[in-house]
Amino acid sequence: MYTFKEYYQNKPVLGVREIIDIDGIGNVSAKIDSGNEAYNVLHGTDVVQDGNSISFTTVNNKRITKQRNGDIKIHIGSGMKEDRPIVSLDITINGKHYSNIPFSIGDRSENEDPVLIGEPFLRDLNAIIDVSKSSKSSESNAL
Repeated sequence: MYTFKEYYQNKPVLGVREIIDIDGIGNVSAKIDSGNEAYNVLHGTDVVQDGNSISFTTVNNKRITKQRNGDIKIHIGSGMKEDRPIVSLDITINGKHYSNIPFSIGDRSENEDPVLIGEPFLRDLNAIIDVSKSSKSSESNAL
């Protein structure tokens, strides 16, 4: 039987908002959301598909081209659904690097953070969300 401290001592602890580094994009503000049961989401607009590649405009008006790894149907509220492409990204969060992490691409211009990190990735990390913890950096990225 573990004590509370022993059980949690080796798990990553994330705040509700974190600054993550996305290879090819840079530091981006991310909302950590254990209630989101779908893929992580990266802000992207002007999505253009060309064969198995997609191009989109993302944070700081950067134009990115990635291999499309499928699509996902997202329930966006009020019974509405949206098809989104999925890409793999390499990210660094809480000082650790992770490769080939799936992200859907969606318009997050109405959201405070251009990235949403969802429950499936948090479960894979075995992470804990500390609502009293804030990100080490107060940087934010404009969409």
